[in-house]
Amino acid sequence: MIRKLGMTNIQPQKVMRSDIGEFVTNVVMGSMYLFMYDPKMSAKLPYYDTVPVVIIFRKVPGGFYGLNMHYLPPLFRMKLLDRMMEMVDDESLGEDARMMVTWKLLSNVARYPGSNVAVKRYLYEQIGSRIMRIYPKDWRKTIMLPIDNFEKASRNQVFNDARSNI
Repeated sequence: MIRKLGMTNIQPQKVMRSDIGEFVTNVVMGSMYLFMYDPKMSAKLPYYDTVPVVIIFRKVPGGFYGLNMHYLPPLFRMKLLDRMMEMVDDESLGEDARMMVTWKLLSNVARYPGSNVAVKRYLYEQIGSRIMRIYPKDWRKTIMLPIDNFEKASRNQVFNDARSNI
């Protein structure tokens, strides 16, 4: 998958045209998604990611809560995903596999370090693209793609803030 995208200049639009997932109209808890986003209260946020890769753990009216893996440095992303993979309902990682996650589980920061930093709320009305559900077999690769797009802060600043809050 990454070879098809090319190792240099990986762009979100290119990823969304790749074979790592499928476009959906409904989201499911425990799955990973990629989309373009413009937060409603962006002026009040210190920074935000316009291309989140999110694992949804709670649906709410008008949107959902999820873990945006981009807010974590790559090593923390992988460690958190590995811990969460222990809760996958299908060990073969078939197309319908999901992580059986809830905030009650994720709030145990000792067991899921970094989850507190990555929790974000998303509103459907602020999603500016089609929503791509990432195939479970591509979860690990997808969280490592350099497709984050932070506004109002650099990637390094976001990662430094994450490290100090984990």
